[in-house]
Amino acid sequence: MHWIVRPLSPDCEGKGMDLVVVREHRHDAPRPTSPVWRVPADSEKYCDDVYEYRRVTVPRGMLQVLPQGRCMNEAEWRAHGITMSRGWEHYDFHSPEQNVLLFRRVLGTDPKTGLAPADMIEKVRTREAFTAELEQLRQRMVADLSRRLDQPVANQF
Repeated sequence: MHWIVRPLSPDCEGKGMDLVVVREHRHDAPRPTSPVWRVPADSEKYCDDVYEYRRVTVPRGMLQVLPQGRCMNEAEWRAHGITMSRGWEHYDFHSPEQNVLLFRRVLGTDPKTGLAPADMIEKVRTREAFTAELEQLRQRMVADLSRRLDQPVANQF
């Protein structure tokens, strides 16, 4: 069984309107004539200087079939019935709501091929290097704080 996320109508895509999530059954099973669930639509796309972003809200019941603790590659999220144009990357979860999946793709990506423009590749590399540097700094700060908390504090009275 798969879940399919589709706009209620073709002009809903990316406009903050409702999506329909339907359950896809085996070929020999009767298909439902109406949606199983209606969920809030993706947020409108927003962007920075490298990526465009969107959120996809899936039914909480669908969390049982999604991988936990990691992001899905495009083939995986498509296999679970999430449909969007090409080039989107599942890069994170919205912590307060695990059923909100966060997606991004490089600005200017061809929606039919999923290929990013050549001039954006260097911006992506620069962003990834900066993000890795920030993560290393965060890890050092956490380790330093942990060491300081583990050391006994001299009585100052």
